[in-house]
Amino acid sequence: MGTTNPAIIHYFSSYIKDKIMKKVLVTLIALSLPTFALADATKGFYVQADAGHATVKQKANNASGSVKGFSPRISAGYDFGDFRVAADYTHYKSEKINTASFDAEGKYHSAGVSAIYDFDLQTPVKPYVGARVAINHASAKVKTANSYYERSDTKTGVGAMAGVSYEVTPNVALDAGYRYNYWGKMNSIKFHTHEVSAGVRVTF
Repeated sequence: MGTTNPAIIHYFSSYIKDKIMKKVLVTLIALSLPTFALADATKGFYVQADAGHATVKQKANNASGSVKGFSPRISAGYDFGDFRVAADYTHYKSEKINTASFDAEGKYHSAGVSAIYDFDLQTPVKPYVGARVAINHASAKVKTANSYYERSDTKTGVGAMAGVSYEVTPNVALDAGYRYNYWGKMNSIKFHTHEVSAGVRVTF
């Protein structure tokens, strides 16, 4: 009975391992394709609509006040995967004061640009944090029996945000978050806002 050449055994063993490794590699690539497709599907331009509740706080010397109410926001941006850039417009509830001596109305608007980072947990749930730079506008009208006063001011402010989104589909996500925005000082009055909101984001 003859003996088997060790070199031949080594050759066929290496050949079989190589064939197995190639099959495993092909299988892994095939399995990973849907994942890459899903990742690519989340990238692109998007629009988002939010309904929120905002508190616009004002402080001047020892006096302070606030306006609370419904605050809709619309955003449009680009999703790079784990990083988003968006422009937004927010409308705040108007403030109306009616007394025996005067009537007053205040209006507040904000338009800004945000940079947002999404934490990829490999699940449909994605927490996020972001920063915002905005142009904020406040206007006031005061009417008395003998006079009428109107003034407006625009300031650049900064803000921060945090929240979480849930991907319903690769192109649709639900969003809930909190935002803080410092408006700056307008007519010797300091303005800043606290906002909580929920919305829907659609990626194209």
